[in-house]
Amino acid sequence: MRSGKPICLSDFTVRIEKAAVFRSLENLMTFPFVQTKVGRGELNLHGAYFGVAEGSLFVLDKDAKEFRSASQEVGE
Repeated sequence: MRSGKPICLSDFTVRIEKAAVFRSLENLMTFPFVQTKVGRGELNLHGAYFGVAEGSLFVLDKDAKEFRSASQEVGE
């Protein structure tokens, strides 16, 4: 329950799926060869979430630590 309102299963599932993207990026940074390439600017890591039910792509904004609609990012 959040703010007195129950969280529906689909909302909870989406939150867990998006959290897995964050965790995957964190996990990748535990590999020394990835850290080296990222540090040199030779590799950029990006996170994305595809909402199958809506057919929507969301891209991770690492600075804001939130997902933004890819269609909004390109100005559609």
